[in-house]
Amino acid sequence: MAGDFIGRQSMKKRLYSSGLLFLAMFASFGMQSDFSVAKGSYLGQKPPGIMPEVFGSGIISTDDDEGSSGFLKDGSLFVFRRSLSDGDKNDIFTTEMKNGSWTRPAPAPFGSRFSDGDYTVAPDDRTLYFTSRRSLQGKDEESKSSNIWVTEISEKGWSTPRALPYPVNTEYSESYPSVTRDGTIYFFSRRPGGIGGSDIYVSRFVEGKYTEAMNLGPVINTGEDEWDPFIAADESFLIFCSKKPGGYGRDDLYVAFRKNDGTWAEPVNMGEHFNSSGLDNRPYITPDWKYFFYVSAIRGNRDIFWSDAKIIETFRPEELR
Repeated sequence: MAGDFIGRQSMKKRLYSSGLLFLAMFASFGMQSDFSVAKGSYLGQKPPGIMPEVFGSGIISTDDDEGSSGFLKDGSLFVFRRSLSDGDKNDIFTTEMKNGSWTRPAPAPFGSRFSDGDYTVAPDDRTLYFTSRRSLQGKDEESKSSNIWVTEISEKGWSTPRALPYPVNTEYSESYPSVTRDGTIYFFSRRPGGIGGSDIYVSRFVEGKYTEAMNLGPVINTGEDEWDPFIAADESFLIFCSKKPGGYGRDDLYVAFRKNDGTWAEPVNMGEHFNSSGLDNRPYITPDWKYFFYVSAIRGNRDIFWSDAKIIETFRPEELR
C-alpha cells in the first residue's frame, strides 16, 4: 500500500512538472511570437538572396536559443528546436500550414522529457533523423550518451520513434544524422579510434542493414572537433562544422565537394558572411533544394538563418566545375 501511494505521488509530481514546462513553453511563444503574420510559403518570409538573413525574426528566431530546423510535407510542415531561456532542455516544436496560415508551434508529439534535437530531414520529405538522450531500452531514464533515432510523418501523424541499430549507434555519443537518397547515413561520433574529439563517419545502407561506420579520414576530420554533417542527396558535397585553426570563431561552416575518383576535395571555409566569431553550425538544405539553413550566434543567442542554396556552388573549386 505504501509503495502504491509513493508511486502515485511520484507520478503526480512528474505530471505536474510536465504541465508547468508545457505552460512555460507556450508562455514563451505568447510573449515573443506573433504568428498572425505567418501566412503562405516558408511562414510568409520573404525569400533571401545568396547572402544569409535571419529566418522568421520574432516568430521563429527569438530571444531564446533556436537550433536545428527543417521543412517536410512539400513545405507545409516546419520543425525546429528551441532551448527555453528558463531551462537547459532542448525541445522539438512543429508548426503546420493550414488554409494558408501557420499554426502556433507546439511540442512535437514524438518528443521525450529528455533532450531531443540535432536533426535533418531526409530527401524523401517525410522522414526525420534526430538525436535523443532517451533510453534505448525504453526505460524512463536518461541515456548516458546521445543516440540517433528516426520517425516518419504520414496522414496518420508521426510514427513511434525507433533507434538505429549498431554499428550506427554505440555506447558512445552519436549525433546530427543526415542521409542520402539511397539511405547512406553521415553523422558525427565521439567513439574511440577517431582523429579528433569528435569525427564525422559514414555508414552505408545495404540490403536492409547498415555497414560498419567508416571515419571520413584526415581530409575532413582533424585533431579538433568536426560535427554537424549535412550530406547532399546525391553525395556530391558535404557541409559540416569544424573547430580547426584558421576559422572565424568557435566553430565554422565548411563545404567539401566529391571528386571524380570518389574522394573528398579539400574543405572550403564558407567565409565571413556565414561564419562569425561565435557559433555557426546545424547546416541543412530544404528538400526542394531552394534554401540553405544554418544556426548562428552572431546576434548573441542562437538564431536560424537562411540563404538561397545557390550559394553552395560558389564555393566549388575551379578544377571541379
